[in-house]
Amino acid sequence: MPRRIDPELENNILQAARRLWREGGEKALSMRAVAKAAGTNTPAVYRRFKRREEILLALVQLFQKEIRELFEPCRSIAEIAQTYLNFALSRPREYELMMSGLLARMTDERPNIDLVLSRVADWHGGTPEEHEALVFTLYCLLHGCALLNITGSTAVRGSPKVNPAVKRAVEILVANEEQLRTSRGDQGKDRLPKAGAPPAC
Repeated sequence: MPRRIDPELENNILQAARRLWREGGEKALSMRAVAKAAGTNTPAVYRRFKRREEILLALVQLFQKEIRELFEPCRSIAEIAQTYLNFALSRPREYELMMSGLLARMTDERPNIDLVLSRVADWHGGTPEEHEALVFTLYCLLHGCALLNITGSTAVRGSPKVNPAVKRAVEILVANEEQLRTSRGDQGKDRLPKAGAPPAC
């Protein structure tokens, strides 16, 4: 009789991997450790994920989905920016994995970037492509702020002055988007690169 497939197994494995990653990072995430944390055995993990990188990729895609769900109710660029920053600062381990470049090496899909571009076009008119320079510039600002805070590389870590400053910078960029579009005189060169794009902006 064939073994019954546990429909919850993949979710259990991913949640176990997530806990291990959050607690100990890459060193803690062996296939054996994942199996033990998931309450299963190593062969069962290997049947679903042939190597550790596949688990990491599935985790990144899970985090992507979570950010998309947070983006869905947003009603402005400023709200999306704050949501993105909140995610990064409240889940630093997850954010570091997302920004490791793993997803960009595996696929050129960028569902959250495309969602943001579509929303910005809805709110401000034009086509999604016309807003790529703005979205990329905002990503650079938010990612830089998040990474400086996560790594402790800034003297103002946790300062109440940081958030209002970033919020104001977002407002200024949005208000001056036209200058971003024309500053280089070549809109094509300002487009977000597919393969190198952030996986969940």
